[in-house]
Amino acid sequence: MKRLILVFNAGSATLKFKVFEEKNLKEKIAGNFERIGLSDSFLIINKKKWSFGGIDSHEKALRIILKNIGLKTREIKVIGHRVVHGGEEFFKPTVVTTTILKKISKYNHLAPLHNPANLEVARACFKIFPKVKNVAVFDTDFFASLKPEQYLYGLPLGLCRRLKIRKYGFHGISHQYIASAASQLLKKPLKKLNLITCHLGNGCSIVAIKNGKPVETSMGFTPLEGLVMGTRSGDIDPTLPLFLQNELGLKSGQVSDLLNNKSGLLGLSGFSSDMREILKASGYPVKNYHGRKKFSFQEKKRSKLALAVFTNRLRFYLAGYAGLLGKVEAIVFTGGIGERSEVVRRLALNGLKFIKKPKILAIDANEELEIAREIKGLI
Repeated sequence: MKRLILVFNAGSATLKFKVFEEKNLKEKIAGNFERIGLSDSFLIINKKKWSFGGIDSHEKALRIILKNIGLKTREIKVIGHRVVHGGEEFFKPTVVTTTILKKISKYNHLAPLHNPANLEVARACFKIFPKVKNVAVFDTDFFASLKPEQYLYGLPLGLCRRLKIRKYGFHGISHQYIASAASQLLKKPLKKLNLITCHLGNGCSIVAIKNGKPVETSMGFTPLEGLVMGTRSGDIDPTLPLFLQNELGLKSGQVSDLLNNKSGLLGLSGFSSDMREILKASGYPVKNYHGRKKFSFQEKKRSKLALAVFTNRLRFYLAGYAGLLGKVEAIVFTGGIGERSEVVRRLALNGLKFIKKPKILAIDANEELEIAREIKGLI
């Protein structure tokens, strides 16, 4: 009997999953449950689609997934989970228990869009598969090698140490995977490569990799820092939250909600966080997109502005990281936007000058495979 590794990658409204053979990590089943907590939830397994109306929790989505893939408990060797934030307490792949999950939950407020969903899925697996080992793989692990001058902020050092304030970096599993994939495509050892890797989706991050190790990353203490994203603001003046509280009478939680859930492409365009709709409204063709066909004059105007802000911020980081690295062998794009939108890639790179022109690569994300590799190494 073949033993299997089951991997879950939970987002705020999605639950991706893959099943791998333990021996050779051959992919057996792949799918995604989308629009969790929203209307018109649906499940795709190996390109076959089922609609379920509104599914309001990740646990319910998980049970539907398991029902449709029909795995037997005895077939599952281990279950892997992507976890976004484990603070300074958790970086490396960790066998999780209810006690460990309780400790990780202390960091939920630092990754409010993902950590609660990550842990909900793990707890559901405890109930459904009480005898199967569960392993958490952390998004921050890839950045554990950052030096103090690379991860510290210009705050009182004692305060940073006492409250564990530092740049943690996120999307590390994705950046690690595409860096390794780029190494294979370029036929050069990763430790001899300088790369800029860009994960562009609803969440966006960019990493400078020197001789195979990250030396800078756009996301910081939380996944809010850095690039403009689907609903997240990215970099802002640090005094803006205080200004918003004073001017609008907002509480800290309301400011956090504004910056995490109502900003970015959604806030700039006024109607959508989906880059496909932003591109379409801006007059660009979008392959395999069957959404809205008509947009108002105001939506078109604001979409062009949102796209310009998004690509300008990305260009700013690309230029800075190229200067930091000097020589750049390749710029690697992944994520739903990074992989699929040649327009965004072209606009972001327009006007940039490099010492030597780097290769431009678009690589399909496969965080689940990277998680499976980490788990296999652990067990």
